Amino acid sequence: MNPDGTVPYTGANFGSRNATWRDPNLHNAYVMNWSSGFQYQPGNTWLVNVQYQGSAGVGLQRSWNINGIPLSIALGGDRALQDTVFQAQQNYMIYPQFGTVSLLSNFNHNTWHSGNISLEKRYGKGLTFNTSFNFSKSLSNDDSLTYYNRQGKARTAYDQQKQFGAFVVYELPVGKRQRWLNRGGILNAIVGGWKVNMSENILSGVPISVTHSGSPNRYLTASRVDALVPVEQAKVANWDMGNRFPTASQNPYFKMDAFAYPAAYTIGSLGSRVLQAPGLFWMQCFATKSWNPAGERLKLSLRVDGHNLPIRIRMLRRPIRPTT
Repeated sequence: MNPDGTVPYTGANFGSRNATWRDPNLHNAYVMNWSSGFQYQPGNTWLVNVQYQGSAGVGLQRSWNINGIPLSIALGGDRALQDTVFQAQQNYMIYPQFGTVSLLSNFNHNTWHSGNISLEKRYGKGLTFNTSFNFSKSLSNDDSLTYYNRQGKARTAYDQQKQFGAFVVYELPVGKRQRWLNRGGILNAIVGGWKVNMSENILSGVPISVTHSGSPNRYLTASRVDALVPVEQAKVANWDMGNRFPTASQNPYFKMDAFAYPAAYTIGSLGSRVLQAPGLFWMQCFATKSWNPAGERLKLSLRVDGHNLPIRIRMLRRPIRPTT
């Protein structure tokens, strides 16, 4: 122990000596919510609903590593100095006697805005359904780089901008006390009293990022890839998945020659989560029929289900044009 009460560090490398610093002004985060909307009933069994919702997370807690190579060196133009620093990075850290120095504070802020329109048909003439379309956007702090070159906001990893859903139930007008074949007997027992249900969900893809590894270039700070064409042109036109198994037989979603390693000692040009994964189409349907052979004491039901039906949907894309 030193005379001043401190204990000397006995490790072999300062890079493994980590520390945590809590902001003395750290406080609890809070969330704000707001909404507005209106409803309209065009008929006795119809309802139209339009609604806007929003929320914001304010002062969200986040920990950043504040120890690194100063950006004046890491992204500066002195290539000879950068090569020298690359060989002994610990000596040029902002706090060279430490490895990771985690600063916990109220760094983050996120927002969510959503518009929804829905149409509902209450039960009437054997038909009921509910359908809705939702458009939203969720943004949060971009955390793909470092504390000293974090830049603005990006879409959150869970942001799904478009969502459509529909659910329909229809009692077929066939059989006893119905419009068609209004009779009892064996015919009614076979074809009468059927209900058909269908649901459809369509979701846009979640945002994704393209990262890199194994670059032949040197870097002194976190970096992204370079985009050589506009991001929409990086997607394969008329893409489909191909063979699901084995995964090696699947078709690539992006043209990988649309991306490149960033140049040495740069951070790359492609933003975080500016690309989007394929959307999801999911249909389910089923038909049901019930019998009461002994009145209310006994009820038999038959149900036929279809889930994730093999409907081939091609993702139509504009053709990729070469850049000049």
